[in-house]
Amino acid sequence: MRVSILGCGWLGFSLATHLKIKNYKINASTTSKDKYELFNKEGFNAFLIDSLKKQDLTSFLECEILIICIPTSKLPLEFLKHLLSFDLSKLSKVILISTTSIYPNENKTFDEEFILSLENCGNIQAFQIEEFLRKNLSNLSILRCAGLMGYDRIPIKYFHNKILKDKNKKVNFVHRDDVISAIETILNKNIYDTFNLCAKLHPTKEKLYKNIEANSLYSIKEYQNMDNLNNRIIKADKITKKLHFSYKFDNPFNFFYV
Repeated sequence: MRVSILGCGWLGFSLATHLKIKNYKINASTTSKDKYELFNKEGFNAFLIDSLKKQDLTSFLECEILIICIPTSKLPLEFLKHLLSFDLSKLSKVILISTTSIYPNENKTFDEEFILSLENCGNIQAFQIEEFLRKNLSNLSILRCAGLMGYDRIPIKYFHNKILKDKNKKVNFVHRDDVISAIETILNKNIYDTFNLCAKLHPTKEKLYKNIEANSLYSIKEYQNMDNLNNRIIKADKITKKLHFSYKFDNPFNFFYV
């Protein structure tokens, strides 16, 4: 079976590598000529695709499954309209990697049952993309990912030697391995639905980052409390109940980093 992965960055490249091991044939897109050469050496069928340009996507879309891994923040709606102008009749499934930032930035817990609108959503770009694809594709599955972490993506790294001004904010993180595992689970199921992906536990940044500090070279200069903070919590057990999916990393304290 051939899978086309639109956007082989930090998540997409690891996904492509994992699926190739599982004997999937891979079409992999990138905007980088260096990565184009790398992808071909890795045994992928590489494509140079720029979402800001209208290109012939016929060969790239010769597949059974399309996985859209370009972050929604970098995915123009006009490009998706262009993509859908091609013959997609051979596609059995389309998977969109979306984001849990689509939920309102409010002090409450959100799951997939929450009714989103253009007026209440937390991420207009993500909402518009989801709505457009949902209206035009009957074979669509959406994975709304919390903050993607794991391996070299270590949350404290982005605040190294800086002041953390919201130490009391609770985190919504998901490990890359769990996202790849969830995608593979959906590939093997005849289900078209929307699922959140997020670790079950939501520690505060202070508790989590201090734990990481003890085992890394990174450190926070100062932890500060933020008043009137909204703690948006993502509930993501629908996929475990409906698809019998199991998180490998359900606790951010146990995430694997390198």
